[in-house]
Amino acid sequence: MNFRKTIPIAAGILASGFISSCDFNEDFCVRPGELIAYCDFTNIKEEPPLPYLRHVIPFQGNVSANEGTTFTQDTLRWSIPQGEYSFFFYTGEYKIENLDNYHECMLSANTDTIEGRAYIAEKQNYCCSAMFNEKLEYQNPKKVKVVPWSFVQKLNIRLEVEGNISPITSITGELSGVSTSRYLYSRETSGSAIVSEPFTQTGTGWQNCANSIYIFGISPSDANILKVSVKMNEENQVFDEIQEIDLSGELKSFTSDEITLDLTLHVGKELVLNKVTIDEWEDTPETEL
Repeated sequence: MNFRKTIPIAAGILASGFISSCDFNEDFCVRPGELIAYCDFTNIKEEPPLPYLRHVIPFQGNVSANEGTTFTQDTLRWSIPQGEYSFFFYTGEYKIENLDNYHECMLSANTDTIEGRAYIAEKQNYCCSAMFNEKLEYQNPKKVKVVPWSFVQKLNIRLEVEGNISPITSITGELSGVSTSRYLYSRETSGSAIVSEPFTQTGTGWQNCANSIYIFGISPSDANILKVSVKMNEENQVFDEIQEIDLSGELKSFTSDEITLDLTLHVGKELVLNKVTIDEWEDTPETEL
């Protein structure tokens, strides 16, 4: 009796493809490495909850190996081809640009053009970032503690409103000279636009109101003019007004995580800066690359 051993066609093709891709030499095989990353938010002063979206982008040389991965749990377990990598980590939902250049890779805020002027299109959320290097090897998982630092600054503006406040229906602030992008490697900022944010009452009326925004930073090339627009009710619309003040002197040197500006708005008269409070500045340590 003759016995014939048969191999399914699909299995045969798979086996032959594996053998040819390795070229009979393990050195040519693309084997996976495993990255196990977890976050240590000790350096972050921002009150919880932090952004749940956490992103890791791998670079080999100066070019991104792919668009990266996103995770929402405390720990990332990620299988990618073995090799030496430089990684960027960041949180939140931002547009990422220049994935083909490690040193030029940046996060950007969306902008709109209104009457010839650039505006940041939507309110920015908190973001922190980190970078680290790791060599991933086959069957040798690498566990990495990611220690991020704030990637945005918090700007608080508090208004004390004096004068005829009873007809006021809304107060909005516009600040010019706000950066629209920031490089993940150097952390330098780029671009310039206007950010608009309404004030909200902090008491029972408009006597005291405030707003808070996150920004990548302040543009060094443009003035930082704060315009406060006051809208009255229908019967008093003729008294709608815009007051403005130049805050360049206070904001150009703003390098801390948070700054608070206290101003007095005299309805129908002027806008005056009273006090500037800057959080203690903490240097971000350099990362060996």
